[in-house]
Amino acid sequence: MQANTTTNKSFLQRNRYWIMLASAILLLPPLSFLFQFTADNNFCGSWCPRMFFVWRKGMSGSEYLMGFIRSYMGVSLVFGILASTFFFGRYWCSHLCPIGGTMEGGSRVLPKFLKINYSVVPAASFRYGYLAVYFIASAIGIGSLCCNYCNFATIPRIVGAAFSQADVSYFLRSAGLVNLGLVAGLGFIAQGGRAYCNLLCPLGALDALSNRLGLRIGKRMLIDSTKCNGCTACARVCPTWSIEVKEKKAGIDQLSCMPCGECRKVCAQEAISYGKSAH
Repeated sequence: MQANTTTNKSFLQRNRYWIMLASAILLLPPLSFLFQFTADNNFCGSWCPRMFFVWRKGMSGSEYLMGFIRSYMGVSLVFGILASTFFFGRYWCSHLCPIGGTMEGGSRVLPKFLKINYSVVPAASFRYGYLAVYFIASAIGIGSLCCNYCNFATIPRIVGAAFSQADVSYFLRSAGLVNLGLVAGLGFIAQGGRAYCNLLCPLGALDALSNRLGLRIGKRMLIDSTKCNGCTACARVCPTWSIEVKEKKAGIDQLSCMPCGECRKVCAQEAISYGKSAH
């Protein structure tokens, strides 16, 4: 894909790890600065970014709307994320999300031989299959996935377990153990640390759709096919396995890509850049 891009890395890509650290300080225990402004402790309250948009069996229209009101900060967060992604790419997922950032950070400190490579999983198909179940299961009354398998609840409790007995107790229950296993298996020991984000995060799935819809309008990570030699270095480091090399040319799936810039760092041909695609 030809691109109209700048040659210099953006401030966000140059300082990605510092931004991830700052996000963790703002939104994770023991500080959780942003939650303090709304008298919350974590994402399980007015900041919930998952539950408000799910219709549960037996719910009236007024009850559904009340969910938006109760989660007013989560609503603002989600719609703000989707709007910014449409124009600039998935910077929430790659830089600002303390949940994905913590899993990626945990993965980076583990030796390579302990990590699982999930790149054989067709991410988009799995992700949107799970998203369909996420909506349908609640609507037909067979159970809700909103809280049962929520990394937005699990990661803060993992961090907070050093400071709170309640967070320790959470992991002594069956739901807590299942969530811990999912975060560990799809996060900490996943190659790139982003398998949970790429497969099981409903917000990530919606965000990826916004990313794809805005492809012709906003900036994205792009590959100049005239420079690419198909070396596969970019595909090997992509944490969301969104780069595929065919016939010695790499291509990016915008349903999975987030502008982390890891691919750009290893491209010896300088074929990868961040910018607007040429129509």
